[in-house]
Amino acid sequence: MESALIDQIRQANDIVDVVQSYLPLKRVGSNWRGICPFHNDTRPSMYVSQTKQIFKCFACGKAGNVFSFVQEYEKVSFMESVKKLAIRAGITLPEDSRTKVVSTKRQQLIEVYRIASEFFTKNLFEHSEDAMDYLRQRKVSPQTAKDLQLGYALASNKALLNHLMKQGFGVSLLKESGLFGEYSGALIDLFRDRLIFPIHSNTSEVIAFGGRILQPKENTGKYINSPGTEIYTKGKELYGLFKTKYNISKTDQSIVCEGYFDFLRLYENGFTNAVASLGTALTEDQVYLLNRFSSNTVILFDGDSAGIKAAVRAGLVCLARGMKVKVALLPQGEDPDEFLLSHGADALRALIDTASELIPFIAQSSDLDSSPKERIELILDALRQLWDPIQREFFLKDISESFGISQNALQSSLRRSSARQTTLEQPVPENQIPQKSPHEKIILQAALKDRESYNLLARELTADYFSNRLYKRIFEYLQQRLQSSSGFDPAALLDDTDNTEIRDSLAELLFEDLQHLDLNAQIRDLKLRKLKRDLDDLDKAINEDPTNLELLKEKEKLFQEYRKTTKRVVNKVLF
Repeated sequence: MESALIDQIRQANDIVDVVQSYLPLKRVGSNWRGICPFHNDTRPSMYVSQTKQIFKCFACGKAGNVFSFVQEYEKVSFMESVKKLAIRAGITLPEDSRTKVVSTKRQQLIEVYRIASEFFTKNLFEHSEDAMDYLRQRKVSPQTAKDLQLGYALASNKALLNHLMKQGFGVSLLKESGLFGEYSGALIDLFRDRLIFPIHSNTSEVIAFGGRILQPKENTGKYINSPGTEIYTKGKELYGLFKTKYNISKTDQSIVCEGYFDFLRLYENGFTNAVASLGTALTEDQVYLLNRFSSNTVILFDGDSAGIKAAVRAGLVCLARGMKVKVALLPQGEDPDEFLLSHGADALRALIDTASELIPFIAQSSDLDSSPKERIELILDALRQLWDPIQREFFLKDISESFGISQNALQSSLRRSSARQTTLEQPVPENQIPQKSPHEKIILQAALKDRESYNLLARELTADYFSNRLYKRIFEYLQQRLQSSSGFDPAALLDDTDNTEIRDSLAELLFEDLQHLDLNAQIRDLKLRKLKRDLDDLDKAINEDPTNLELLKEKEKLFQEYRKTTKRVVNKVLF
């Protein structure tokens, strides 16, 4: 693909708009800031520069431009990110770019699941009156089924297998997809005669399925789910998030339920900021994902003793990540699906609006069979994982008021070494720019402010002037990228950079704004440092070989150059 077309696509996709389509950002000065999606970020560490069209996480070191962000977020190749952003901007690509063969196994599996999902959906609406009757009995509308791409797996052993093989997929890939089992050496469909719930990534790709039987059967589980694959890890996704993430950001609140039908009922009744935990205990990975879109959540689990205990466990996982958690208490024995059918959306909205804060709920609940001391220790265990000392103080105040315990006693208990130890500091990434050689770093930052500054740097220096390995490689990379280009676009410097160390470090350099720095003076200083290093190296060589006249002549030549350079610097300062 031509570089001019790549430039056009990049310029048509403002990085702030693109990143905000994945997660919320807030303006901070001249930049934007948000929770980094590339590590378990507990505070906003990722910055996005709209003027330079780049992003940088100052905790994990991940950085790049709009293509890099889509690459990293969606786990696709550079060209796939270009295609996605071209479609987003309405830019038509040449035919050969659109028909390029999917290469990576991950992309092949995504394609398998996409075609399988379409096959299941077609079966539901065209070939299964029983499945449609079941949805009618559960009072799920056809429109909701379409919105969430529900499907039906035919009762046949090889319906999906034959369909995918006709699409040209090989047996080895289908074995790895997790959609098939083996019986007597032959592949058979994992999902048969079941209502299908596609599980989407939050970027809307189908990555797994859940299947529910339509009628009870002996020795048959009510639900089965896809196994873990290269594209799906159990406990890392939230059902429905691909549909509700924008409204979660907009309302600044999420509602967490447990099951597929709970989510369907909530979504159908206008609670379009809900997600489901896919029937498992809420995990840290799910909380990290949820926290990107809002730090406020309401736990809405079943109204029995088991559901309440599960809600408390889920709430504590959220609390440990600094989220503000409420628990909405349903009547005994009812789940969100049943409650909405019996009482309606207004009743549930009132229940959510009056939901109790997590800590007072834990203190007052009669459904928890633990003692007050045990309940306090559960909350303190969560707070020991919380990085923000101010938030911890607020939560300690809530515990003190809810349980009638002094804050001093709570602080003392919080510090006990018997508790689970957690590290509050962010790890220092290996690929972060080294702090040594600050002068070389400043020169590169100053040279990256515009084309004229870079031209001055390239004209006056070579890579040998840099003693730091990384800065030397960055200088060489810039020479290669800019020597045939007349323009200067900071974001373009990060296009399709295979070396993530250079890309991440270069993005950090680009973020700095050293408009008033005298680059000429910095270059002279770097030259002096280089001359001094060369003289030191010559002294060592002469000590080892004192009779070598060539070394002595070279030292005299360098010394004269050093004296002239220092004299020019002194004259510049004095006159």
